[in-house]
Amino acid sequence: MSHRIEGNFAAIENNEIYLFSQSRPIRTAHTADGWTPESVIEREFPMFENDFYPLHRSGDVFTWDPV
Repeated sequence: MSHRIEGNFAAIENNEIYLFSQSRPIRTAHTADGWTPESVIEREFPMFENDFYPLHRSGDVFTWDPV
């Protein structure tokens, strides 16, 4: 059974179990010089900006009352 659930992420709250989607890479960036904090801010952030997920509060995502 464990081979079927391995690599998945779930959370339990009171009487409910939540199964979350698994993160996968959606973009990459490469530099031959290596990354520094400054180069990430200057180059990577603007490149990835349109691909960032918005941050939501739990109440915005889970709109139902807990069971």
